[in-house]
Amino acid sequence: MIRLYLITPPTGDPAPAIEAALAVLPRGSVGVQLRRPGSTTRELLSHATTLREICARAGAPFLVNDRADVALAVGADGVHLPARGLSSADARALGIGLVGVSAHSAEDVARASREGADFAVFAPVYATPGKSARGEAALASACRAAPIPVLALGGVDETNARRCIEAGALGVACIRSVLGAADPAAAAVRLWKAVALVLLCAAAARADDSRYQDYPVGTRAMALGGAFVALSDDPSGLYYNPAGICDTHRLNVSVSASLYGVERQSQGAIRLGAGTFSIATLNDLNVIPGEVGLIKGVGRMDERGAAIAYGFDVTVPSFRAYGTDSAEPFQAQTRVMDRTFNVGAGAAARVSDKLNLGLALHYVLRLYETSEDALIQQGDPADPAVGVYHATGTFQNANLVALLGAKYRHSDEWLFGASLGLPGAPLYSGGNVVAQDVVSVPGTPNQVIIRRSGVNSRTYVPAMARLGAAWIEPHRWTISAQITGHLGTSYDRFSVPADIAQRLRLQDHIERQPVVDLNAGGEYLFNGDYSIGLGLFTSRSGAPAFTLNPDGTLAAESSRQTRVSLYGATVTLGMLGEHSTSFIGVSASYGSGQAAVPNDPTGIVDPTGFHAVAVKELFLYVFLASTFRY
Repeated sequence: MIRLYLITPPTGDPAPAIEAALAVLPRGSVGVQLRRPGSTTRELLSHATTLREICARAGAPFLVNDRADVALAVGADGVHLPARGLSSADARALGIGLVGVSAHSAEDVARASREGADFAVFAPVYATPGKSARGEAALASACRAAPIPVLALGGVDETNARRCIEAGALGVACIRSVLGAADPAAAAVRLWKAVALVLLCAAAARADDSRYQDYPVGTRAMALGGAFVALSDDPSGLYYNPAGICDTHRLNVSVSASLYGVERQSQGAIRLGAGTFSIATLNDLNVIPGEVGLIKGVGRMDERGAAIAYGFDVTVPSFRAYGTDSAEPFQAQTRVMDRTFNVGAGAAARVSDKLNLGLALHYVLRLYETSEDALIQQGDPADPAVGVYHATGTFQNANLVALLGAKYRHSDEWLFGASLGLPGAPLYSGGNVVAQDVVSVPGTPNQVIIRRSGVNSRTYVPAMARLGAAWIEPHRWTISAQITGHLGTSYDRFSVPADIAQRLRLQDHIERQPVVDLNAGGEYLFNGDYSIGLGLFTSRSGAPAFTLNPDGTLAAESSRQTRVSLYGATVTLGMLGEHSTSFIGVSASYGSGQAAVPNDPTGIVDPTGFHAVAVKELFLYVFLASTFRY
């Protein structure tokens, strides 16, 4: 795949500049086009023969502009066609292998794709001598017009290449910014870094300290989109509102699980298609134990339930397992496993005919693991300069959280509920980090730097309140809604030397602004044996806005937490029996916002710099949940 396309200037001998540039660029990701309008056939053949040999040694595809006969004569890899020149199909018929096409509009790109071109070069994106700019919006439209790769040309250099990639281009092309520079090798490295680092960082580190619900948890609560505080009449009531567990007649046991299907984060649009959408394969399928628990009523029983009830519940309100892999332009791999387990126990009592009160204590355990590996090679492929980066980090911490609840039965149709979660009390923390750098340059001793440190970590749980209402038509409808508010918080997530924190790409200081989330759902019972449910929920980000430098990079004091608010829905089918209720359904959530990505994934060239990118996220789960009554 050509990511950087070097086009020869109209005058002078291009060979020295091309040889210097290719010597410092990765093999296979750079292409060269010979474009010499006005040159004689003899001159073209001479230049083409020389450049083909240079490109062959460097592993760079070599194309000739317009002249298919010259390309065939010297054994070039392909030909680059003008927008109104020879068609791609005709070039194929002549035996041409690689075909690029110039394009000046989305229609040109679409036509090139239909005719069988391998890639298109859209120009000019920015103003050049004698040509006015078509702009980044036109580039983005061209990139969406067809599935073939589009490269950006025209005024592109290291200062704006990133914007071209973020608009959808898979690479950039240039004439003067590299081959016309006084030092082509240095100019090539600058432009390659601008392109390569954006391409590698297209999947940024996901938010792990800014949202509160990527998906609803519970059994019936999942069918209602998490709008359960006014009901809370099964074991997951200990998570939403412990006062509701009195409204049970028997021993209730709940089990639910989510089959992790898709978690995707990308720049630009998320498309369902090969190469643009990441779907978990069967051997990577994660089974998330969403909830398991039981409640039991004791004392006086009536049509509503028990006078007193107690129980315990284990939920997994957050489970993120994700990673990125890249073979170009650098070899890189990241893996993150971020899990939160909530173990709750509580009791509730009916204090009047209309009012229940409850209390639950929750042990909230967070387990976080991350690893990063990156490899970069430059120079002579037989004896390259090599940079290797490896880092791992793990931490664990636990909080004790008290949840107070109240449930008010206004009538047989209307129920109201409220719960208050107190700020978490830290109980335990620990962890370890290791960061290792190895730099090997031919002719010099290897540089090996290893940093390791123990970690005292923190995850502060701020105060939270839920308020909701439910309307019930017995044996037919249940409609429920709730509002949830989380207070803001500020804390340092772990204690570790600054040099290790930078190498791990983990942000130490966490800021959460106050957040309000909404949940709503409805359930319809038909023929006594089946129900259908629809739920809606939000998971808004509490991360603060980025602070930017004039050049668009993040200021040193800026937050790096991803700012993506999710909007989701659940669709369920319920099956009701005498002693059990089971639900099977799908939970999906989607959102867009900004993420911070490193300027240099290896951290060797630029260990501290970050910049903001626009991102979109999609979560999709299939879940199965059951409640058993004895």
